[in-house]
Amino acid sequence: MAAESKILERAEMYLRKLACGVNPLTEETLPENDTCRQERISKCLLYVADYLQQIVCPKPKAAKAEKPLTPKRKREQANQELALTEETLAKFEFSEEPLSLSGIVRRVNSLIPEGSGMMPLMYADVAEVLTQEGYLQKQEGVAGKETNLPTPQGEEKGFVRAEADIRGHFSIYTKCNVDAQKFVIENIQKAVAQANARLARRNAERAAREASGIANATGGRNEFAGARAERAGKEKFHLTEAQIGNFAVDESPLPVSEIARRLNALLPEGANIEQLYFKKIRDWFVAQGLLEERRSVVGKVSFSPTEQGLAAGILVDKRIGKNGEEYEAVLYNAAAQKLVLDHVNELA
Repeated sequence: MAAESKILERAEMYLRKLACGVNPLTEETLPENDTCRQERISKCLLYVADYLQQIVCPKPKAAKAEKPLTPKRKREQANQELALTEETLAKFEFSEEPLSLSGIVRRVNSLIPEGSGMMPLMYADVAEVLTQEGYLQKQEGVAGKETNLPTPQGEEKGFVRAEADIRGHFSIYTKCNVDAQKFVIENIQKAVAQANARLARRNAERAAREASGIANATGGRNEFAGARAERAGKEKFHLTEAQIGNFAVDESPLPVSEIARRLNALLPEGANIEQLYFKKIRDWFVAQGLLEERRSVVGKVSFSPTEQGLAAGILVDKRIGKNGEEYEAVLYNAAAQKLVLDHVNELA
């Protein structure tokens, strides 16, 4: 079965390359008059490739809900200090399987009472404390990007450097065994202080913007100054685990602009958070080696999936523009959309 799976994976990769007009054996571009470059044939090849992908990595079918769907409740903007009591932390579930730091943060945030309005904990809050105390340090990760990895002192506490290669996406990160999980929870109040300091800064910036708005109204200052101050005071784009869970992964491939729009729609109404621009997602895929930039003879820039990108679920669909010109649309199937969700808080 393992050998058959490998054959199907290779067949899927061959079909995707043929659909993109590339000879999978020589990596040469197929001639313009080649059958595989015809639009209808290309779409059929992509369809069969997606079907093979489902055979290699079948997805469990979700049980259909019998009760009628109800509108999603709008989440309140966090405006209260985070408070984690000993009683609350006693409910934290330690895992015998190593957890990532992000996984620990998600479990802690799940303990915050619904509707409390408390500022949630962020990965950066925990990582900053561990870095300040010498258990983590910034080291070079994939594609030269810095990442938080354990120091020798951190390894003694149970923090472990881990590597993962999931469908062509390679990453380096820190895992925490049970001892490291306990160490984080025992010192979580330091991270809580970081979160509350972030809330205090946000409130101070909001008050400054409001004061600036009054001054602009009475003093006749430049009407764009308030807008600039507001942008400067916004938090970087981020989502909680609950918000990420509300993203509906689409079985149909989506363009990156639609993925960005759906992610921004998950932000609470009126939240003081920057929206995510589609270029941030695209540039992240470029940094991971899943997309590559191409420049035409006339200097036009475009992006195409690498071999790893094709394996990760990035597709190319040939389309006809409004002026009758043929162009390639880069699309992200369900697997690629889930990859975005797994790293959504790194994109900004």
